[in-house]
Amino acid sequence: MKKLILIVLLLFVVYLVMEIYCRRPDQFKITKLDIPSDTQTLVLLFHGAKGHLNPELKALATQFKIYLGSNQNTEVINYNWSFASNNRLRASTNAMKIGEFLGSEIANLKVLKNIRLIGHSVGAFIPDTLCQTYRDRGGDAHIEINFLDPFSLRGFADMSYGVRSHGKCADFASSTMNTDDPAPTTNTMLKNAWNLDVTSLDRPLDFKRNSHYWPPLYFLLSMNEDMARMGLKTHKEFPRGEIIQAVELSNK
Repeated sequence: MKKLILIVLLLFVVYLVMEIYCRRPDQFKITKLDIPSDTQTLVLLFHGAKGHLNPELKALATQFKIYLGSNQNTEVINYNWSFASNNRLRASTNAMKIGEFLGSEIANLKVLKNIRLIGHSVGAFIPDTLCQTYRDRGGDAHIEINFLDPFSLRGFADMSYGVRSHGKCADFASSTMNTDDPAPTTNTMLKNAWNLDVTSLDRPLDFKRNSHYWPPLYFLLSMNEDMARMGLKTHKEFPRGEIIQAVELSNK
C-alpha cells in the first residue's frame, strides 16, 4: 500500500512539474508587426510548431493580397513566429504571449475596421489572445478568425482547452478540421466556431504530407473573392458549434 501511495505521489509531482513548465513561456524577443497607422484592413496568418515554411499559409497570404489588392490601406502578413514555436511543450503558452503583444500593438491602430486572423495547429492560440487583448484595450474592429486543424492542448494536460475556448472572442470564427490526422488534440470540433469537417474528402494526388496539413490545403483550394471579403459571415447563418461535412472541390 505504501508503495502504491509513493507511486501516486511521484506521478502527481511529475504532473505538477510538467504543468508548471508547460505554462511558463520561454524567453524571447517578439517581432513587431510595424503596421502603417492608416491601415483599415488587416490579415494575419500564423503557422504551427516548426511550420514557418508552411507553403499553404504562404500561398494563402498571396491569395489575400490578390483578392484584397483593390482595397486601400490593407496589410497582409504571414507572421513568422519560429523564434517561439519550436518548443512543442511550450508552444501554446508562447503563442498566447505573442497574441497579447500583437493585440496591444494593433490596438493603437485607430482607423482599423476589419481584422482577419488565420491560425494553423498551435498557431490557433495566437488569434484568441490577440483578439481578447485588442478588445480589452478598446479595439472595435470586426474580427474573423479561421482555425485550420487547431491544436487544443494548453499546458501539459488540459486537452480540451481549445475545444471550449478557441473563437470565443471573435465576431465570427470557423474551423476547418479533420479527425484522422496524427497531430494530438486537433481532431475535435470547436464549441465557439462553425466547423467544416474535411476528413472524408479525397486528397489531391500530389498531396504527400500527413493529413494534419490537409485542412490548410483545403482552405487554400477553397479560396475565392467571396471568402476573402471581410465582415460578411455571421453566426446567425453559420452557428457556433455546428459541424458541416465539406464537399469535394472541383479545382483540386
